[in-house]
Amino acid sequence: MIALMKTHNVLLLTGDALAVAAFVIVGQAFHHTLAADNAAVRAVAQMLAIGAPFLLLARLLSAYPSQAPATWRDAGELLLRSALALAFAVPASLFIRAWLLGQPTVLMAFVVPALAFSAMFILGWRAAFAAVSALARRGQHLKQQPA
Repeated sequence: MIALMKTHNVLLLTGDALAVAAFVIVGQAFHHTLAADNAAVRAVAQMLAIGAPFLLLARLLSAYPSQAPATWRDAGELLLRSALALAFAVPASLFIRAWLLGQPTVLMAFVVPALAFSAMFILGWRAAFAAVSALARRGQHLKQQPA
């Protein structure tokens, strides 16, 4: 599947995976669970629980576009689609995470903090990607115009 993806989407997917991993590791550090016996297993389970719904929804909502953002409008559209995917993925991921960890309930009070902090990582990464892409494509366009 990755071989069929365009370079910008492979980069987006890699960045998304790293952003989710960073979010989980920072969360574990904040909640003092890095030293737990099963910290690595919990981290992988949480990365899958958070990452899978976002990746699926981002794909369905075209947040992995056919071409990299070329304009600021394209960059804004990518971020809007990404934010929409994240808004639906976070509640889903909390339910999946609870199921994977054998927790009987999901505290909905965690939705807002989980959304805010995951957005810092995922949307922060995607904003940087979109801005650099739009600037690079704009620079290429300017070079191609006659002087």
